Amino acid sequence: MTFAVADAILGSSTIRQIRSSSHKDGLQARKSMYSGGAAIAQISGNRGEEITSVTSGDCGALAGLNTSTFCSAGLWVSGSSVTIPYKGRSDGAQFASGSSHSAITGTKALIIPTGWSVQQDSDEATCDFEVHWVSATGAAKAATGSTGNALASQDFSVEYGMGEAYINGSEIVGVQGIRVNPGITLVKKWSKGLLFPTQVCIQSRMPTIELTVDDIDEVVALVGSFSEMTSANVYFRKRAAGSSYVADATPEHLRFTFAAGLYFNSSVDVQNMDNGSATITLHGKSLTANNAVAIP
Repeated sequence: MTFAVADAILGSSTIRQIRSSSHKDGLQARKSMYSGGAAIAQISGNRGEEITSVTSGDCGALAGLNTSTFCSAGLWVSGSSVTIPYKGRSDGAQFASGSSHSAITGTKALIIPTGWSVQQDSDEATCDFEVHWVSATGAAKAATGSTGNALASQDFSVEYGMGEAYINGSEIVGVQGIRVNPGITLVKKWSKGLLFPTQVCIQSRMPTIELTVDDIDEVVALVGSFSEMTSANVYFRKRAAGSSYVADATPEHLRFTFAAGLYFNSSVDVQNMDNGSATITLHGKSLTANNAVAIP
């Protein structure tokens, strides 16, 4: 049976508009040889590191996870269910009905965002996140594949397009793309010679925001200079069904904020007669998100 993506279940939260999913077991094989031998004498399992990478258009729901701290703290699920389902197709129709679907599931995982991004001409903003599965014993795998599953009710949430960006209270002109990088790195623990990690912790958070602009006046004065950032806000504009966008003054848009930090020009690129672009990189101390704000 061929298959497609379906809504993901992250503990008590359902994430819609899944665009892609990739699961890696991270299994490693060890190979041993005789003394001075050239041929393999024994092959055995060494260790595994199960990670599922997902891209979703449900940016606001993801930003709102863990009481809106998902962008800096991720989401820890233990004792509940994390399910990455796969929707089975049906011959001569679209999708199979009933308990005919497959899934990867587990009950212990740390889920972290790797980035929110949007472009001027993209259909929608997206968020990339990773599920880092944790074994209960170190011997047992943390993520289990299964068939014969029913799908939870599939639904549609909201989508976002690109909004404004402000540094130190001033709007940045000519923004063509926004990339929010939470910069979360993890440390994991393997022990007792066993195969799978039994602990995962946040090691550091080093968030950045990248702004792609096509207005050279916004970056030429920044070349070769470090500039203090006392505040920064970037917005993802909520799309409206049957229209274009929700009104800016309506508090339904998505915002990412730095309270302090540093910013500078990262690159200026142009080819022949095409419009050039430049990247301004913002390095903040802490990243916060709010999915219910108005746009100035």
